[in-house]
Amino acid sequence: GYLFMTLAFFACGFQLVFITTHLPAYLQLCGVAPGIAASSLALIGLFNTIGTYGFGLLGARYSQKHLLALIYLLRTLFIIAFLAMPVSATSTLIFAAAMGTLWLGVSPLVTSILGRVFGLTHFGTLYGVVFLSHQLGSFFGAWMGGIVFARTGNYDFAWRALIAIGLAAFTLQWLMDD
Repeated sequence: GYLFMTLAFFACGFQLVFITTHLPAYLQLCGVAPGIAASSLALIGLFNTIGTYGFGLLGARYSQKHLLALIYLLRTLFIIAFLAMPVSATSTLIFAAAMGTLWLGVSPLVTSILGRVFGLTHFGTLYGVVFLSHQLGSFFGAWMGGIVFARTGNYDFAWRALIAIGLAAFTLQWLMDD
C-alpha cells in the first residue's frame, strides 16, 4: 500500500507542476490573454484552500484512499474536459477553479493514512519518502513539458502524458491496501 501511495504521489507532483509551469505558455499558444493565465494561477491558489480543508473534513468521514483516488480521477477528467473544449478565458478559469479545488486536497489524506496505518513513530521518514516522490514527479512534470515543447512546438504529447499518469495514479490509489 505504501508503495502504491508513493507512486501515486509522484503522479500528483507531475500533474501539478506541469500545470503550474506550462499552463501560461499553453494559453499563450491558444491566444488567451496573459492576464487570464495569471488569474488562473490565482484561482488555483484560492480554490486550493477550500479543497484542502474540504478533503480534510471528508477524510474524517469517508475512505481516505478512495478520496485520494477520486482526486486523481477528477483531476484527469477535468484535464480531458479542458482539452476537449475550445480554450477560452471562461474555460480556463473554470478549469483553474476545478483544479484548485483538487490541488492539495491529497495532503491531509496522505498524512492521515500514514499516521493511521503506520503510526507516528516513523511518520517523518515515511512522509519524507512520499514527499520526495512528489518532488521528483514535480521535477519530471516541469522538465518533460519543456522537452516536449522544445521538440514538437506544442504540448499535445505532454497533456496526454498527464492523462495517462492521472489514470495510473487513480488505479494505484484505488488498489492500495490500507
